Amino acid sequence: MRLKFIFVLFWMILISVSVSAQSSVEVILAGHNHVPPVRTPGTGMMEVSVEGDSLFVSGSFEDLRDYYQGASIHFGRANESGNQIYRLTAELNEEKNGGKFSAEDNRFELRDAQKEALRNGRMYINIRSNQNRNGEIRGQIPQMRF
Repeated sequence: MRLKFIFVLFWMILISVSVSAQSSVEVILAGHNHVPPVRTPGTGMMEVSVEGDSLFVSGSFEDLRDYYQGASIHFGRANESGNQIYRLTAELNEEKNGGKFSAEDNRFELRDAQKEALRNGRMYINIRSNQNRNGEIRGQIPQMRF
């Protein structure tokens, strides 16, 4: 009986450590996530990862209404706009209305306040186009555990 208890305890600790060590999340980008919402066929999917004091961002987007103008990570909750923290670097497609982000080109050093914001789900990704200069598609970065 004691061996069974130790085995169960071991697995519970292992599971809790792996859950609390979650350091990667997916972010869905869409116009309806923007503040205010934007009608657009544009979409995107990003992966945000934390390793030590580094933030890595990778993913892709497509079908913006106009040429890509820029992308960035901002402080802010789901229904609010916030200050830009990091500018993302994209490799654009031929039409310049979509592209990819590589983790190698989008690595950023994290400070304590930025780590806290990521842990509390208070950051978002915003992609801008010439037609929607404040942002066309957006996605909230979910709470992260690291």
